[in-house]
Amino acid sequence: MDSDEIVVTNTLFNNLSDPVFVCNLNYGKTLSNFIEANQTACIKLGYTKEELLSQNLLSLTNPIFENKLVSIINKLLLEGQYIFDVELITGKDKNISLEMNAVLVDVSGRQTIIMTGREITGRLKVEEKLKRATEQLRNLAIRIQNIREEERTGIARELHDELGQVLTVLKIQIILLLKKFQGENKELKDKADLIAAMIDNAVDSVQRITSKLRPNILDEVGLVAAIEWQVSEFSKNTGLTFNYIHEKDALTLDYEKSTAIFRILQEALTNIARHANASRVKIELREFKDNLILEITDNGKGITQNQINDPRSLGILGMKERALIFGGNVIIKSSMESGTTVIVEIPI
Repeated sequence: MDSDEIVVTNTLFNNLSDPVFVCNLNYGKTLSNFIEANQTACIKLGYTKEELLSQNLLSLTNPIFENKLVSIINKLLLEGQYIFDVELITGKDKNISLEMNAVLVDVSGRQTIIMTGREITGRLKVEEKLKRATEQLRNLAIRIQNIREEERTGIARELHDELGQVLTVLKIQIILLLKKFQGENKELKDKADLIAAMIDNAVDSVQRITSKLRPNILDEVGLVAAIEWQVSEFSKNTGLTFNYIHEKDALTLDYEKSTAIFRILQEALTNIARHANASRVKIELREFKDNLILEITDNGKGITQNQINDPRSLGILGMKERALIFGGNVIIKSSMESGTTVIVEIPI
C-alpha cells in the first residue's frame, strides 16, 4: 500500500460515524490493549488517542463483564464474528452503551479483533422505560383480577349467607305447615310439596352460582384437587368422559396464579361443552422447566384458525389475557380430525 492509499484509508477510518476499536487476541484468550482506535471512538469515550491505546476492553467495563468476555472470545474463535452489548466507562466517568460487532481476522500471523460499536444508550433507556411500564401494567392487571375475584367472593358469600338463610327458613316453614295440615287438605299438601321442591331447586341454584363465582374448594384443598372437583362436576352435568392426569397431589402456587389457571380451565371446559361436540376430554397438569403446564385435549370437531384469532372470541381472549398477566401463554392447536388442544404455560 503506497502513501496515498494509507492517507485515504486513515481518513476513512477516522471519519467513520461509529467508533472502531482494534486489539490483538493473546494466547491465553485475553485481550491486548487497543492497538488502534478511530477518532469517533476517542470522542465518544472522552479520551485522547494515547489514553485510549493504554487501555483494553476489560479496563473500560464493569468487573462483572469479565465472565461475559470469556464467552464472547469463545464465540469469536468458533464463528469468527459475534455481536454483543457492552457498557463502557467514559473519561467523564459516565457510562455509554454500545452494540459491538466484533470480527476476528488474521493480521501478519496474529489473531486480531476489529470491533465496530453503535451507541444504544438511548435505546436501552427506552427499553428500560418500556419494561417498567409493562411491569406496572402487569401489576395493574393482577390487581384488577384480584378485585374481580374479591367481588365475586363477596357476592358468593352474600348469596350463601343471606339468600341461602332465607331459603332455609322458608323450607322449614313449609315442612311445619305440612306437618300441621297433614291429611286435612290434599290440594294444600300438593302445593306445599311443590313449593318445597322449588325451594330445593333454588337452594341448588344458589350453591351452583356461588360455586361458579368463587369455588371454596380452591381455597380449601388447592389447585390439583379443585381441578378434580371441577372435572367431576362437568362430567355430571355434561356426560363427558374425563381423564385427569397430574404429577403431584399438591403444588406450591400463589393465590393469583391458582385462580388464573382454574378460571382458564373453566373457560376451556365451557367452550368444549358448548361448541366441540366432544365425548372425551383429557386434562394434564405438570411442571416443566419452572413452568406449570395445563393441557386440555378433546376429541371434538375442532376449531379453525380464524375462530382462534377472531377478536370476538372473548372466551379465548380472556384465557390468553389471564396467562399473559403472569408472563405466561395460551397455545391452541386444533384439527377437524383430532379435536382441540389448549396448552397453558405459566411461570411458577
